[in-house]
Amino acid sequence: MIFEIEKIFEKFSDKKAYSVNGEEYSYSELLKRAKEISALLEGKNSPVAVLGNRSFETMAAIIACLLLKRAYVPVDLSLPEERKEKIVLISNASDLIDCSGEKAKIKPIKTEENLSKNETAYMIFTSGTTGEPKGVPISYENLESFINWITAIEPLCEYEHASVLNHASFSFDLSTAAIYYAFAGGHTLVQLENTKDFESVFSVIEKSRTDVLVATPTFIRLCLLNKDFEKGKFPFIKCIYFCGETLQKSLVEAVFKRFPEIRIINAYGPTEATSAVCAYEITKEMLEREKILPVGKLSSAATEIEIENGEIVLKGKSVFGGYLGIKSENVFFENGKNCYRTGDLGFIREGKLFCTGRKDSQIKYKGYRIELSEIESVISSIEGTENCAVIAKRNPEGEVRLLKAFVSGKVEETEIRKKLSEKLPEYMVPKSIKILETIPLNKNGKTDRKALEEL
Repeated sequence: MIFEIEKIFEKFSDKKAYSVNGEEYSYSELLKRAKEISALLEGKNSPVAVLGNRSFETMAAIIACLLLKRAYVPVDLSLPEERKEKIVLISNASDLIDCSGEKAKIKPIKTEENLSKNETAYMIFTSGTTGEPKGVPISYENLESFINWITAIEPLCEYEHASVLNHASFSFDLSTAAIYYAFAGGHTLVQLENTKDFESVFSVIEKSRTDVLVATPTFIRLCLLNKDFEKGKFPFIKCIYFCGETLQKSLVEAVFKRFPEIRIINAYGPTEATSAVCAYEITKEMLEREKILPVGKLSSAATEIEIENGEIVLKGKSVFGGYLGIKSENVFFENGKNCYRTGDLGFIREGKLFCTGRKDSQIKYKGYRIELSEIESVISSIEGTENCAVIAKRNPEGEVRLLKAFVSGKVEETEIRKKLSEKLPEYMVPKSIKILETIPLNKNGKTDRKALEEL
């Protein structure tokens, strides 16, 4: 489907395609601007760095790259200059589209020999274990597999001309779910520019009459802090598509309490497998049956999903072919398929996939192995808790010296300690528990653990 993006835009030409900063643009307007930008980029096949936030010009630049079959590399303006430069260098981009101003400007970076053929649709950069940004190239085959999957899952496949809200930066792969679901189906992509001022967030949702929210659990927890975030105020919200973090039962219960008839999708997948590969609709009845929530239904997954030594392994068309310039034993080729060991722990039961944590989040403390997510799960279950994070503080030698918990909400430290002592062995109860007004977030709407390490 992505190979016919121009036809898709022409098909929905008069319908609203993109809404940002109070301005709305039709599919024809977005396509027209994308063609103007693409005319300045013709003649090469090499990647293009797109520097910008979430403006109309940034989106038009991305569409321009797709029209030309040139891989786009989203580079967020908020990144430190050194990191921006490294991303551009590693991606081997020969042009940069600067969308920081009113109009996009093309800046040639270097003269590169044209590639005979480009198979990459876009590149997302994640943090690497070496401290360098790690490039994840997603091919057109990967992207088409993802589009076919996300447009077919229930209830997303049921909506026509929906208004789809995205709060994530374009450099965070959660945004690709909103972008490609919206544009493939002729929906309207509603982009939040300011995710810190929740009065403006609610104003955007109300004005756009948002049908579908594509969000991290953390983002929705913050929305729920406002008592006005409920069905009476926003009766048009039909569905929340959750991805990017573990979805806790307590959050789902809170959402159902505010929006009794809402549809909730719990999706799973790493950046290396094109945003997400499987999902499961969470119902009220399921909350009573399951201790943890399923993240996918194997029968409708975009890839083959296997469990090897407790680890989730993905195989198939949505899986990327390897990192840029980095070899990893987690990436391999088997029986004609790209395969990826995710590092996520999980199990399969009755055709459902469950994710139980990360291999690399497991720590050793006082001789015991501990999953920090287990402690967070207990804290999240305490009444009055809005959000929480548990981190391991290490000494200069890298050894864990203590566990620290950060909690937001109307809850007392004594109650947290009591509940933890009731649920967990003594060595898993954090020595330090700090109540915060809010848990800090990074630009992608996830818990900012690095900021917490400084507290």
